Amino acid sequence: MYKTIGPDGKEHGPYNLQEMRQWISEGRINGQTLVQGPGSSEWRPASTFPEFGLSAAPGSPPSPPPPPSEPRTPPQSGLAITSLVLGILSLACLGLLAGIPAIICGHKARGRARRAPAQYGGAGLALAGLIMGYVSLAVTLVVLPAMLLPALAKAKERAQRIHCVSNMKLIGISFRLWAGDHDDHFPFNVSTNSGGTMELCQPDSDGFDRNAAYHFRALSNELNTTRILVCPADKDKQPAQDFESLEAANLSYKLRTGKDLTEANPEEILVVCPIHNNILYCDGSVVAGQKRPR
Repeated sequence: MYKTIGPDGKEHGPYNLQEMRQWISEGRINGQTLVQGPGSSEWRPASTFPEFGLSAAPGSPPSPPPPPSEPRTPPQSGLAITSLVLGILSLACLGLLAGIPAIICGHKARGRARRAPAQYGGAGLALAGLIMGYVSLAVTLVVLPAMLLPALAKAKERAQRIHCVSNMKLIGISFRLWAGDHDDHFPFNVSTNSGGTMELCQPDSDGFDRNAAYHFRALSNELNTTRILVCPADKDKQPAQDFESLEAANLSYKLRTGKDLTEANPEEILVVCPIHNNILYCDGSVVAGQKRPR
């Protein structure tokens, strides 16, 4: 590479041989122009360099070297870098909070790079940010819900079980309130002549009555609503509109009847939920999911 001394007395360069020959042909460098050759610290007239093909012309002033070229401004890539950083954050911890901005910034950065590549760069960085943003979006909207579904289902089942226990406690209170007005007897142990349902009893071999709807109808004043008689997890049964239309199809709970089923025998099972296996005893207590130890 070559350097020159211009008319201003300042050093210019370095320039390659092709550039030196071009400027010689343009008259910007003549034989008297001081030149420093490659690997040398000595300044000599340009005419002494045989590769230039010059001869010194006495009295001719040296031509000034060409002005140094202005440095080229690198393309802007700030938006692309922003997309990349947001994409990384979206996968690391922020999910949609960073994923959506990463996608937006990535699309804008890639659009700029396509329209004005000399001014805007970082298309590859923007693409990486876009990909990570979309991955975080997929993880948040698809993968995470799929992972959470079992936990949500379990929480729902637990809530339904608790609701079922609450229903059965209200049923137990209703039986005891009715018994309080009928000499401590439940409806199925009181004659229909006295407002009971004794003549309507049809217990099976386990004591569960086939006509449970009639016995629950007798408790209409105490129960207040037929919704209590349907377990929240029972998808096959719907509450009756009123107690007059109450049928077996509107009951989730199985009711036992018999002379031994009184408050005097608190350990006797009164009502069972066949879905959760919750058990209501004659004393009004409810045990969730298992029989109470005797």
